[in-house]
Amino acid sequence: MQSLQRLTLALLTTSGILPKTTKRLDGIMFFNWDNGVELFSLIPTQVQFYVVILGKSGRCRINVGGHKFVIKPNTVSIIPDMCWVAAHSPEPDFQAKVLLFESSFLKMAWTKASVLDDLLFINPNYPPVFPLLRSKYRDFMYKFDKISQEIEDNSAFGIDMIRLYLLQMLYDYNRICELCLLNSETRINRKFQVMHQFRQLVEQQFRIHKTVAAYADQLFISPKYLSECVVEQLGYPALKFIHNRIMQEAEYLLKYTHKSIKEIATELNFDTPTHFSRFFAQHNGVRPYTYRTLP
Repeated sequence: MQSLQRLTLALLTTSGILPKTTKRLDGIMFFNWDNGVELFSLIPTQVQFYVVILGKSGRCRINVGGHKFVIKPNTVSIIPDMCWVAAHSPEPDFQAKVLLFESSFLKMAWTKASVLDDLLFINPNYPPVFPLLRSKYRDFMYKFDKISQEIEDNSAFGIDMIRLYLLQMLYDYNRICELCLLNSETRINRKFQVMHQFRQLVEQQFRIHKTVAAYADQLFISPKYLSECVVEQLGYPALKFIHNRIMQEAEYLLKYTHKSIKEIATELNFDTPTHFSRFFAQHNGVRPYTYRTLP
């Protein structure tokens, strides 16, 4: 129960009180935030956990890092851990649903670590709040309610169900974030546009192209500038993004198909099976044959 104790202590340190509606399991916590709950103080505090906030009614002004924004109806916000957060007193009719969780809560699931790192990376260049269409708002509300119920029931497979709902939220949030920034009428960060185009190209061509230069050429920019864009937007280099996608495909082919290592190497456009094996071992720690035999 150490994870739950850390989370409870961190919330008490941040707000000084546990809301009456709090429901807890190890590594995750749910409660309703209203005008009677001081989740964050006016004095900036560094949070030790991820915070997901779904606005229901009223408004509450929040400062996260260098950003100031408002939680209001039909908005969703995800505040990453280790951020400095402050909040003004909510309006009298303010209501929101809140989830707190540690990154380790999700990393105990079956999802690949590099995929989770992408999902949990909240770009610090933009305010972490986005509006929701009515249908998407209902979908988020449904997931919040299901997580709340699973925490309360504490039944068999409950933790796994919660992780699934939470992963769906993170995927939805990342998709909404990307769409909002790309469709913004304001002059959005050019580097975000470059990163978005790069991700699309990698998804289409990772079997063929394995160098940053190959993608930079298609975007008519230098490899150095492409790497700068990706690091700023994703938190790690462009080459790592390419390698992560190749590894994701390689691991799937090894685990869930009967293709030989030579066939997989050819499909992923490695010049020899030996080259593929070295690449795989460098990034996974074991050679393809050993990985395939692991439970």
